[in-house]
Amino acid sequence: MNHISLDSQEEAVKRSVLSLPADPQGSMLELSGQAVVCVLPASAVGEADDASPWTEAKNSRRCDLIDRKFAGGITPAEALELARLQEQLIRYRQQVAPLPLEEVRKLHQELLAKAAASGS
Repeated sequence: MNHISLDSQEEAVKRSVLSLPADPQGSMLELSGQAVVCVLPASAVGEADDASPWTEAKNSRRCDLIDRKFAGGITPAEALELARLQEQLIRYRQQVAPLPLEEVRKLHQELLAKAAASGS
């Protein structure tokens, strides 16, 4: 999920966003009759902290929602469900297979040192 700070937006944009109805199902912004943005309440997205284990059923549902999203679209409720499943998957992956960033940084520094030493 992409986080965009309203602090850096123009005052008119802030007022417009903050004036949207606080509907628990979200709000769909349309332009010329076409849906362009789905706004969901932060409290609903924050409920993504599902402590239940990651399962094949959850992954299957996530994949189904992704397929449907790109095949023709999903409802705001399904978009929220997908966002929650994506967050759960990221947390699961970080638990079972964290990225070895420290090792990569060390290797990068070694390669920079070798390049400097060889005059490249």
